[in-house]
Amino acid sequence: MVGYDPKADDRNISNLEVAVAGSVSGLVTRVLISPLDVIKIRFQLQIERLSRSDPNAKYHGILQAGRQILQEEGPTAFWKGHIPAQLLSIGYGAVQFLSFEVLTELVHRASVRDARDFSVHFLCGGLSACVATLAVHPVDVLRTRFAAQGEPRVYKTLRDAVVTMYRSEGPLVFYKGLNPTLIAIFPYAGFQFSIYSSLKCAYEWALPAEGKKNGNFQNLLCGSGAGVISKTLTYPLDLFKKRLQVGGFEQARASFGQVRSYKGLLDCAGQVLREEGAQGCFKGLSPSLLKAALSTGLVFFWYELFCAVLSPTPVKSCCGWIVMGEPGREEYKIQCFDAETQQLLKTALKDPGAVDLEKVANVIVDHSLQDSVFSKEAGRMCYAIIQAESKQAGQSVFRRGLLNRLQQEYQTREQLRARSLQGWVCYVTFICNIFDYLRVNNMPMMALVNPVYDCLFRLAQPDSLSKEEEVDCLVLQLHRVGEQLEKMNGQRMDELFVLIRDGFLLPAGLSSLAQLLLLEIIEFRAAGWKTTPAAHKYYYSELSD
Repeated sequence: MVGYDPKADDRNISNLEVAVAGSVSGLVTRVLISPLDVIKIRFQLQIERLSRSDPNAKYHGILQAGRQILQEEGPTAFWKGHIPAQLLSIGYGAVQFLSFEVLTELVHRASVRDARDFSVHFLCGGLSACVATLAVHPVDVLRTRFAAQGEPRVYKTLRDAVVTMYRSEGPLVFYKGLNPTLIAIFPYAGFQFSIYSSLKCAYEWALPAEGKKNGNFQNLLCGSGAGVISKTLTYPLDLFKKRLQVGGFEQARASFGQVRSYKGLLDCAGQVLREEGAQGCFKGLSPSLLKAALSTGLVFFWYELFCAVLSPTPVKSCCGWIVMGEPGREEYKIQCFDAETQQLLKTALKDPGAVDLEKVANVIVDHSLQDSVFSKEAGRMCYAIIQAESKQAGQSVFRRGLLNRLQQEYQTREQLRARSLQGWVCYVTFICNIFDYLRVNNMPMMALVNPVYDCLFRLAQPDSLSKEEEVDCLVLQLHRVGEQLEKMNGQRMDELFVLIRDGFLLPAGLSSLAQLLLLEIIEFRAAGWKTTPAAHKYYYSELSD
C-alpha cells in the first residue's frame, strides 16, 4: 500500500488521508523510539572512542549510556527535545508519504516507468524525503540541540531556544547541516522505500500464504530490514550532519568531553577521519541500527495500518462481479452470465476454496473469447481470484488452470482465427490483459512473453493488416503492454515494428483508418511509449476511443 500501485484494486485513499496516516505513524513511532534516539545522538557527538579502554570516554555502550543518563539526568532525559521531535515526526511523516504517493503516481501517469520498479521507488523515496527535510529541518536542528545539551540546560523551553539561537547565530542556524542532511537523506530514504517493497515481494514469494495471513507482521519485518540496510549504507553522512548541527553550541557540550568546530561537510569528514579513524564515521552505529530497525519497521507498520483503517475496502457485488476501488468505468457487469455461473464467479472471488477453480478458469476464458468487452476487463477478475486463493490457501490452482487453457488456445490460434475473427481478437485482448495483470515479484510472467509476442506478430502480417479489427487490436494491445514487452525482449519488439512499418507502406489493402492507427503506434513507440501533446491533438481529435 506504500506508493501508487495501478494494480491495487483495494486502494481508495485520498491525499489528506495519506498525510494523516503518515503523521500519526510518525507520532506513535517517535514516542516509542525516543530513548534510543537520544543515546544515538550522544554517541555521534562524542569525540572520544566509544570504548571502556578510553578513560575520557563518557559513553561506551548502549546499556551503560542508558544507565548513566538515567542516573545523572533522570528518566525525562530520554525524551529531551521530545516536543520538537514530535513536530518533526508529524510534519516529516505527512510530507514524505504524501510526496511519495504523488511522485509515484506522476511516474505512472507519465508512462515513464512502472511505478513499482525498484529504481522508481528509490528516486521517488529520495525526492520525497528531500522535500520533507526542507519543510522540517529547522525543527530537526532544535531537536538535536535539546537532545545534545547536558545539565545545566542552555535552553529552558522551545520558545527560549528559538529566540536565543536566532539572536546569537542568525536565521541560518536553523538550516545548519542541511547539505549533509540532503545528501544523506536522499539515498537513505530511497533505499528505505525501494528495499521495503523488494523485501515485501521476496517475503510473498517465499511465504505466499503467510504473507497474506500476517500482513502486519510482514510490514513490520520488511520495514525493519529496510531500515537496517539503509542506515548501514548511509550512516557516515548522518554522523557528519549531527556534528555540524551542534556547531556554535560548544559550551553546552563541555561536560560530555572534547568538542570540535567544523567549517563544513568536507572539513568535518576530514577531521573525523584524521582524529578518529574510519571507525569514527560509524560511532553510534549499534543504537542507530537498533533505532532504525524499530523506527522504520514501526513507521511502515503504522502507516499501512492507518491507511487500511482510513480506507476500508469497498466491495460491490450486486448483479456483477466484485470490484475494488473506482466504480463506474472499471466495473464490468456479468449479468450476461446465467444465475448459476454468476454465483460460481462470486464464490470464487469470496471463497475460492469452495469451488472448482479449473472450471472457473475455463468459464472465464470461454466467455472472454465471445465477449470483446469482457475480454478487456477479465484480467482484473483473474487477478482478484488469484489473490483470494493465495490469501486463503497459499495455492495457485486457478492460475495454473488459466495458463494451461491459454496455452491450449495459443496452440490452435490459426484455427481460431479461421473459425472466428472476433474470437481471435478477443483471445489476443484477453491474453494481453492477463499479461498486464498477472505478475511474479513485480515482473510480468515469463511464460506469457513469447505467446503474447507471437499473437502480436500474427496481427502485424499483411493479411491481418487488411482487416481493421485486427489493426485496432494490435494498436490497442501495444499501447497497453508494448513497453513491458520491450523491456523483456527488445529485439523482438524491433522485429515487430519492422513488420508494422512495412505494413504501413503497403501499396494497397490498408484502409485510411488502419494507416492512421499504424502511424500513431509507430510515433508512440518512437516517443518512448508516450503520446506527445502534438500527437494527441492530431490523432485523438479525429478518433474516438
